[in-house]
Amino acid sequence: MSELTKNPDGWLKESRDAYVAQALIDHHDLFETVESDPLTPEQRKACVIDEDNNLILAGAGTGKTSTVIGRVAFLVASGQAKPEEILLLAYGKKAAQELRERLESKLGIKGVTAETFHRLGRCIVKAAGNEAIAISDMAGDEELTANFVDKVFKAKQQEPEYRELLLSYFERWLHPAPNPFDFETLGDYYRFLEDNGMRTLKGEAVKGFGECDIANFLFKNGIEYRYEATYSTPLQSHDRAAYRPDFFLPELGIYIEHFGTDRQGNTAPYIDRHKYQADMAWKRQVHAEARTTLIETFHYEKQEGALLQLLEQRLIKAGVVLNPLPPEAVLETLREFGAISAFSVILAQMLGLVRAANLSAEQQTDLIARSTNPGQVSAALTLLAPIKSAYVEALKGEKKLDFDDMINMANEHVLNSRFKSPWKFIVVDEFQDIAKSRAELVQALRKSRGDVSLFCVGDDWQSIFRFTGSDISFTADFEKIFGATQSSKLNKTFRFNSKIGEVASRFIMQNSRQITKDIRSHTVVDAATVSLVRASLADDAAFDQALDRTVARINAIAKRGSTVYLLARFKFHLPDLDAIRARYPNLVFKQDSIHSSKGKEADYVIIVGLGKGKYGLPSEIVTHPLIEALQPKAEAFPHAEERRLFYVALTRAKHRVYLICDMMRASPFVRELVDGKYPLDLEELPATAEQANAIAANCPVCKKGFLVNRVNGTDGKRFIGCSNFPTCTHTEKGCDRCNAPMTVSGRYRVCVSAQCNRWLAMCPASGGRMVFREKVKAWGCSHYRITGASSCGHMEKYIPPPPPKPST
Repeated sequence: MSELTKNPDGWLKESRDAYVAQALIDHHDLFETVESDPLTPEQRKACVIDEDNNLILAGAGTGKTSTVIGRVAFLVASGQAKPEEILLLAYGKKAAQELRERLESKLGIKGVTAETFHRLGRCIVKAAGNEAIAISDMAGDEELTANFVDKVFKAKQQEPEYRELLLSYFERWLHPAPNPFDFETLGDYYRFLEDNGMRTLKGEAVKGFGECDIANFLFKNGIEYRYEATYSTPLQSHDRAAYRPDFFLPELGIYIEHFGTDRQGNTAPYIDRHKYQADMAWKRQVHAEARTTLIETFHYEKQEGALLQLLEQRLIKAGVVLNPLPPEAVLETLREFGAISAFSVILAQMLGLVRAANLSAEQQTDLIARSTNPGQVSAALTLLAPIKSAYVEALKGEKKLDFDDMINMANEHVLNSRFKSPWKFIVVDEFQDIAKSRAELVQALRKSRGDVSLFCVGDDWQSIFRFTGSDISFTADFEKIFGATQSSKLNKTFRFNSKIGEVASRFIMQNSRQITKDIRSHTVVDAATVSLVRASLADDAAFDQALDRTVARINAIAKRGSTVYLLARFKFHLPDLDAIRARYPNLVFKQDSIHSSKGKEADYVIIVGLGKGKYGLPSEIVTHPLIEALQPKAEAFPHAEERRLFYVALTRAKHRVYLICDMMRASPFVRELVDGKYPLDLEELPATAEQANAIAANCPVCKKGFLVNRVNGTDGKRFIGCSNFPTCTHTEKGCDRCNAPMTVSGRYRVCVSAQCNRWLAMCPASGGRMVFREKVKAWGCSHYRITGASSCGHMEKYIPPPPPKPST
């Protein structure tokens, strides 16, 4: 007793340790035979630890299912629980059925409630006496739900008040409109425009948010305009490209230019301020000399909320007559280019997220306040409200439930004591995928009786379903949410070898918010087992050739009947397997998106689609701000979930992983592996010199695109252009020797072809090319003696060659 008084924490720990040690001895035979292979020491310890809250962090391939089975078997064998006092929750019907069958057929344990969350919710609702227990046809049928939403949405558009709200929404938020000054590079800005399809009410693609507002104002007020039409008056200066003012009003010969500057004349950080100011002055001079009317608007006017009011005043002053279109005409135009139908799809997605979140009025207010654009989210939720009400009434009319009802109503019944929980022990599998409503149901069941033990098994490194509502914070902040917790880790994997594990673990732990785990492989190897297949993937034929080369190599080293798993971030990157199966009958092929591969494995894995950009890995698709606002809070670490997705792909393999990648368009993740000197096999399938030494030539203008070979459709001439075309229109000549793109290396332009190695020095004053002039024995700018302000007389006596390319 004196020890308990002096050091209660130490006494408690000693008591727990003694309990665990004795339990392991008493149930040694159980853990030897409960599965086909004896449980590991880590698994056994996880099974017997019995705190109020137990979190088991199980790495990929560490036997989490065996641990779940072992836990249930221990509870029954030790007499701590009867089977009917145990609740086992799984995420899929197949997983729940497999757990139930393993308990009953092998261990003879019958009576454990092993269900999915939805099935559990339905059982609770039924037990609480609710009559509506049939499942609606719309439950789980996204197309049927979307059709219902679209039908109600169309009907609501006939109501004047709703139509006015809808038009008001489209006027302000047809497209997300962040501050252009907030982007770090022009490429980030262009990528945003591309991903969000910046279009006006007329359906025209425009290059900026201010231009979009102006075009919509002109259209709504019946003012004919032309966007970026060539200036009608011939220009005297020949050192500039054709002048295309932002807007031209043909009926009155008026031009409008929207300048992207703040009140101090500053530009966005990625825009050359001095050049932009010079262009502004030149445009004003052009109009002054030609005596054409120019109306100017500015970025700061939009930011201050005065753009359209000031534009209206300036137009009226210039003699423009406003003739507003009727609301139905504007809506009809929106329908014609698909804006209405696209918004209907967004509303259907919002309906699912809102119902799944089961937000109270106070929680919804908080959600709006926390969102990036509270006004837009509030307006959209107002438009959604009558559609949501109609959906709920439709379910009531059918006397049926959807999947969200099953969870939310069950939670309500438990909280209001209409359902008495019989379960003393709750076991949750795949806990990293838990969503808010499911976590709330678990908490409600736990609080409904005072003697409940919670046992959750998951892996935060494999949390990849945020888009469905899964919230990694329930795992990362488990103790903060559920209370005092005993955490255990399963670190020994029986799936992938040590070299795959080395690459995967180091890669995922670049994000310090991931819980640290020391994954050890049962199979230890010395040589690298992640191979990088560097190959040009310029077209389908090139991809087929690279893939066939990879499969041929696997066929040469693999045993007959070995499984080969093809994975991609997006399914459209995957090949047709019929031809591959016919060519390599000794191998068993399957393929999936990486999301669908979760929980699966194969002897060999081939990962394709490893490019960069919107459909690369990481994917740079921008989630619609309305959907983003309703999903769990995004993590601060860049591409955190995409990083976990790549980790999942790597860890599906037992023996080897093959990454097929065009190094001219390489995924940032692949670049990270190469630049970080990860243990990759670069020689199993040797690359061409060009691929082995490739440095992606980034666009010098937008910074995010990369330079690619293009062919002029008119004259057939080859040139180098930005991959972000048509958003970024930068073009330049390729290498004058081999026509390959040239990458930037300091002040140099260096040919990416290792066989060429041509280099050019760029002028630090004008950006032109430095040319050696024999007459003066010095280097001079190629812009020397160009007509106008662009002429540059910069000269240098000596320019050293660039440093050598880094080796890979």
